[in-house]
Amino acid sequence: MADQKINALPTKTAPVTGDKCLMSGAAEEYLIDYDKLATAILNKLTSKTFTLDQGTKTLIAALNELNSKFAVIESGEDVLEVKKSGIFYARDGVLNLPITGGGMLIVSYYASSYKQLIFLGNGNRLFTQTFISSSTGSGWDEK
Repeated sequence: MADQKINALPTKTAPVTGDKCLMSGAAEEYLIDYDKLATAILNKLTSKTFTLDQGTKTLIAALNELNSKFAVIESGEDVLEVKKSGIFYARDGVLNLPITGGGMLIVSYYASSYKQLIFLGNGNRLFTQTFISSSTGSGWDEK
């Protein structure tokens, strides 16, 4: 295989453990194990800091902060009064949820005329509901 052009090599779409990648280093070319390259890229991504609205954080720290700050819709709250889009935790007893156990509620709020709700409850069951103007909603529809 000596003197073979690199673009004449066979193409592979899904590298596996044990595969090697050709790297062009500062001093010379070398081979690196695919798994070690993947680990190096992951380490770089997770340690790199990004400037976000909430300050400079690593990607993992930003995701952890986002995950820890779910707003909670409490019992007795009217979803028509939620005036913003977002991801919420909906407790049992609110919004006439279609199943018990609470779950994640995604609210897409479009001014005061339209609101789309997506509810992911226990057992990974997915439901949607639409509100137009001040209607009481279309009822929960399981997807």
